[in-house]
Amino acid sequence: MIAGRILYDDNLFLRPYYAIFAQNMLNMKDTKVFFKWSSVAAMTLMAAMAVSCSKDEEDGGLLSFEVPSVYFSGAGAQTVVPFSAVGVERFYISSKPKGWGDDNVVLDAVKKELTIVVPAQSGDGSVELSGTITLNGYNAANKVKSASLFVGVVAEESLEGPANSFIANKKDTHYSFSPVRGDGAEVQPASVGVIWQSASKLLQYVYLDENNRISFYVGADAERTDEIMRGNALIGAYDAAGALLWSWHVWTVPYDPEQDVVEWNGYRLMGRNLGALDQSNATAEERLASYGLFYQWGRKEPFVGPSGYRANNGSSASIYDAKNVSTKLMFVESSEETGTEEYALQHPLSFITSTSASGYDWMWNAAETGWSRKNDPCPHGWRVAPADAFRGLQLEGTPTAADDDLFGWRLTDGAASSLFMAAGRRVYLNGKIQNVYQPEPAPETIAARGNSAEEAQPWVGLYWSADAVDARKSAALYFWYDKKNATGGIAPLVSYARANGLSVRCVKE
Repeated sequence: MIAGRILYDDNLFLRPYYAIFAQNMLNMKDTKVFFKWSSVAAMTLMAAMAVSCSKDEEDGGLLSFEVPSVYFSGAGAQTVVPFSAVGVERFYISSKPKGWGDDNVVLDAVKKELTIVVPAQSGDGSVELSGTITLNGYNAANKVKSASLFVGVVAEESLEGPANSFIANKKDTHYSFSPVRGDGAEVQPASVGVIWQSASKLLQYVYLDENNRISFYVGADAERTDEIMRGNALIGAYDAAGALLWSWHVWTVPYDPEQDVVEWNGYRLMGRNLGALDQSNATAEERLASYGLFYQWGRKEPFVGPSGYRANNGSSASIYDAKNVSTKLMFVESSEETGTEEYALQHPLSFITSTSASGYDWMWNAAETGWSRKNDPCPHGWRVAPADAFRGLQLEGTPTAADDDLFGWRLTDGAASSLFMAAGRRVYLNGKIQNVYQPEPAPETIAARGNSAEEAQPWVGLYWSADAVDARKSAALYFWYDKKNATGGIAPLVSYARANGLSVRCVKE
């Protein structure tokens, strides 16, 4: 029985550089001990190595593992991991996980491979479950070259679909899901990789396994070490030419939506926003974490929220690419070329702004499909709330000056209540985040005033429903607080231009 699993990490060194985007990368398929690479995977490896080796070769040699990570089921499990060396020899192991002896990591310099056997666990902490093996060698100039391999005994979790987003809620776990769209249609990728993530190294070792499943690993939170690392990410699936076929949102948070629902109008709603990493209005940090993500109506691709909960300058929170390097959203004006479902699919980092010519819709033509199962951004078993779920809601309590800094409100149907954060919106004309109270101003007004903090009239909450109003606008839940007058209000069904980026609350199917 083969107990170890070899992984390929697109975040490290085996990545071809396609012309269209740096995030379009090519992964090798997962194999067991014998590395039954397909001919396509072998060609991929050669091409990727040629790119990644160039700098090292100029420096006098290259040393690298063919895969960066190995997962095991438990003590006694073993596998063989090859490595590549160009202009490097005299190999030796310079480091191993704590408690892993020479019998657990055996170097064969002739075959250029490591045989790895998981040691027995001691129970006293003297043997680590996971860690890094470092292989060293010398080049012709007698300089040391190094390569690292992550090894670990971790849990396995299969995520349920079909869906366009998944919740990962257990730390130190290897996750996998089938590359299937929300409507159940299969996707056949040649490679997968991180498009963006809200924290550096949030998702690790993203790869396609031997069963064509998308797999990744998430560790523990640096501060809350007993919980999963919190964040949001987008994984892309690519064809052999590097074109994006589909993408899936991964929501890493210690949260089970089945255990946190509110029942309104016959619907069971999640107790927090889609993508929210907390559900509290107690501190500035918790407010920001509770905002969640923004969505343009009918698009499954999420957009990050503000850098601060007040959204004073309209700037976005930080995001990182597959190399864990800071990246940014792009803002593209809708046109016959950009205002299409296909363009939106292939450009998930592009917020498509609107014009009068597009009817202030991100779609150039009004023949959109809306949030069908194909494009619904919610996890499996959930969907974007219909307008009926918000009918008859009221603010819980009477607004006072003490509500000035809350940036959120509990909404109620008279019986059950739930906290809804006032994250504002990404404005349809420029994509900037705006969180001030101003009921649906004229487009030219927004263009003139931008997102000035001088208004100082926080705050506004806006939530898409799945229902269209007409060919260009859709219904949204809308509530606000007016600082100048210490008053607030709610309008459960307001018509909003679809190019706006609003919050989403999912309901149980």
